[in-house]
Amino acid sequence: MRLFLIRHGQTAWNKDGRAQGHTDIGLDDIGLEQTEQLALSFSGIEIDRVFSSDLLRCVQTASGIARTGVEQSAIFRERSFGTWEGEPYQEIHHRLRDAAAKLGVSEFNARPDGGESVMDVWDRLEPAVAEIEDSHGNTVIVTHGGTCALLLCQFLRTSVDTSRSFRFPNTAVTELERRPDGFWSLVRFADTSHLARPSAPMIDAQNLATR
Repeated sequence: MRLFLIRHGQTAWNKDGRAQGHTDIGLDDIGLEQTEQLALSFSGIEIDRVFSSDLLRCVQTASGIARTGVEQSAIFRERSFGTWEGEPYQEIHHRLRDAAAKLGVSEFNARPDGGESVMDVWDRLEPAVAEIEDSHGNTVIVTHGGTCALLLCQFLRTSVDTSRSFRFPNTAVTELERRPDGFWSLVRFADTSHLARPSAPMIDAQNLATR
């Protein structure tokens, strides 16, 4: 069994470095072109199931890969940033760090106003990971940068802290293969080689730090 974790294509808020969270923003022109190139790269790969966050930017990205429909779910959404959504991501990062220090908790447990902590998202994803672990057939999950990191940690059976080590450009593909012992091997990480085609746009490096 092969598992593909894919971050959605670029949005205008990605380009501006703004936190999207649950705000339902579609792909921009660059994101749509990236998604076309992504779909071409999967044309020869047999895929049995395609899961997606139910937010538009992910559904648009997944639609080119799916051959029998997209299974949309709010479980795969990005972390909610509550009333802070739309603000610069770096500013939110500093505010969360300050909030964690005042509360005496880990940054993984700090919540934006009306939003989720990283641990809230971790717990939200666990049932979906368990379902996929019990399934068979090649599977795609199209989701968000932060969610990709947490999913990768859970499938590789590492801690939530490890998620800080992972960054995913738009439409990056991370591929895992399940071994006979049930563990997963990392085949490729954050691969954007499909965007190297002459007609594909350049990747905005700023997107590596935004969700």
